[in-house]
Amino acid sequence: MADLSPLRGRMIEDMTVRNLSPATQRSYISAVSKFSRYFG
Repeated sequence: MADLSPLRGRMIEDMTVRNLSPATQRSYISAVSKFSRYFG
């Protein structure tokens, strides 16, 4: 995987601690990624 931003790493860590499924984590990361690309 490419270098993680601190925010993305923290988000993944928080989702893992909350025991979210890998599919849910991918979905959330994708949504946040699209949101950030939209707003630059």
